[in-house]
Amino acid sequence: MAWHPFRNIGLKAAALGLGTLLWFTVTGERVERKVPRVPIYYRNLPSSLEITDQPDSVDVSIRGSYADISRIQDMAITADLAAAVPGANVLPLRVDMVSVPLGVEVTQIDPGAVTVWLERSATAEVPISPTIEGQPAPGYAVKQVMVDPKTVMVIGPQSRLKPTTTAVTERVSIHGQMATYIQVVSVAVADAQLRLSAPQTVRVTVHIAEAPTELKAEGRTVEWRNLGAGRDVEGPAPGVTLLVRASGLAAAAFKPDRVTPYVDLAGLGPGRYNLPVRADHDAAYELISVTPPTVSVRIR
Repeated sequence: MAWHPFRNIGLKAAALGLGTLLWFTVTGERVERKVPRVPIYYRNLPSSLEITDQPDSVDVSIRGSYADISRIQDMAITADLAAAVPGANVLPLRVDMVSVPLGVEVTQIDPGAVTVWLERSATAEVPISPTIEGQPAPGYAVKQVMVDPKTVMVIGPQSRLKPTTTAVTERVSIHGQMATYIQVVSVAVADAQLRLSAPQTVRVTVHIAEAPTELKAEGRTVEWRNLGAGRDVEGPAPGVTLLVRASGLAAAAFKPDRVTPYVDLAGLGPGRYNLPVRADHDAAYELISVTPPTVSVRIR
């Protein structure tokens, strides 16, 4: 069948006109909407003051055509703090503070006023605490952590700047490290009401070395030293257990005879004494303990 585009042209024109009229009727109809959680932005805060508590949003009722309201993407309220003072500041919210497109009317703000708490601003120099994550390789340990610089200037409300306030670094991972590790990282303040006076980076140095090993020398016979001429010690010398600490090659090469326990008898005459046990050892070893720490000695 042949297509006749102009057949029933009158009916088609009437349908088009009716549709257009209906579209204008719908889009031109004025409607009311309530927009929840419209953000509040605060401006002109005096440089000597800090905001410590404030509402972030309110509900706004608007009226306008369906077409105008449907075009709204961002809506916000701007409140002026130029005349604010320390403490509680009650700010009335007027409809003209709301940014809306032309043709849209703001009919109500709920609540109609907000309370903003302000406090005097202060500056303090606070220490920087490095954030270290992970563990060195097995057999290694962290000996020291250094930060350069050690402090940073922080700004915020007076009440938030306490003696315990610190700044922290980004995480420094030392997982699997076997030597001193250095990283330059940013600094931040954990308290959201505080901020750095200027962006800051620091140099974090983590000194890593072989972890010391505890080594035991058991049953080592005590030596009597500096016994006076003509004197004698009754009975055999007792045995003791010595615990030492060493690292690296010194720990690997350790032998019990590298540690010698002794008791100093200098200047002692006949009698019975309870004397401390000392030990000679290489400089690579650190003496931790002697068990028992003292022995009974009878000099004749």
